[in-house]
Amino acid sequence: MRTFTIVHVLLLLLALLVYNCAGAQDYAIHVKGDTLKGEVKPITSGIDKKVVVTTPDKRKTSLSIFQVREFSHKGSTFHPVKNEKGYTFMKILKSGYLSLYAFQQENQYAYDGLFLLKKDGSRMEVPNLSFRKVVGKFLSDCEGVSGKIQSGEYGKKDLEKIIDEYNSCISGRTSQFSRVVVKKEAMQKDLSAWDRLENNVKAKPDFEGKNDAIEMITDIKGKIKREEKVPNFLVEGLKKSLNGSTDLLTDLDSALSELKGDQR
Repeated sequence: MRTFTIVHVLLLLLALLVYNCAGAQDYAIHVKGDTLKGEVKPITSGIDKKVVVTTPDKRKTSLSIFQVREFSHKGSTFHPVKNEKGYTFMKILKSGYLSLYAFQQENQYAYDGLFLLKKDGSRMEVPNLSFRKVVGKFLSDCEGVSGKIQSGEYGKKDLEKIIDEYNSCISGRTSQFSRVVVKKEAMQKDLSAWDRLENNVKAKPDFEGKNDAIEMITDIKGKIKREEKVPNFLVEGLKKSLNGSTDLLTDLDSALSELKGDQR
C-alpha cells in the first residue's frame, strides 16, 4: 500500500512537471524586449485586445495589444498587425520580407482570413475576388512573380509558392544591390587616393613631366571608373614623370595600394 502511494505521488509530480514545462512553452514579448513565460490567454475580440500571462508562480500580467511585440499560444506565433480597421492579433503563417498572416474576420473565431505584409510597411488583405489583379499589382516590383499571377499560372491556392518566389526575388535583388554598393565604395576609395595624388601634383611648382603626369593620372582615373585594368606601362610612365619627387612617389604608392589586385 505504501509503495502504491509513493508511485502515485511520483506520477502526480511528473504530471505537474510536464504541465509546467508545457505551459512554459508559451510566452509573450513586451515591446521593450522583456519576455514573460507561462500560460498565455489572448483576448482578440472587442476594443480592448490584450494578452494575459500567468507565470508558474501564479502571477498574472496583462499586456495591451500596444505593449505586445509577439506572443506564442498553443504552438502558434502571433504579432500585432495593423489593417484597415486598426491593430489586431494575427497568426504568422510564413515569414520573410513578405510575410503571410491569418486573422479573425469580423464576428468569426477561426483564423481564416489571409493578410500580406511587406517589411517596407506595404500591406493588404488577400482577396477572394480579383486575386490576379490585386495581388499581381501588389507584387509588381518582382515582374516574374507578378506576371505568373496575372497570367493565371499562379492562383490563390499557390499563395505559399508565390511568397517563396517573391522573397527569393527580393533577396536576390538585395544581394545584388549590396554588391554594387560595396563595389562603388571601393571605387570611390580608389579614386580618392588618385584625386589626392592629382591635387598634390598640380600644387607642385612646375617641373619637367608635370603635364604628362597629370594626363596619365586622368587616364588611370578613367580606367578605374570604367573598371578597366591599369596597365603596368602607364604606372611606370607615371613614376618616371614624377621626376623622383619623394612625397609624390609616396602618394603614388598609396594610390596603387588601393587598387584591387587585378588592377595592379
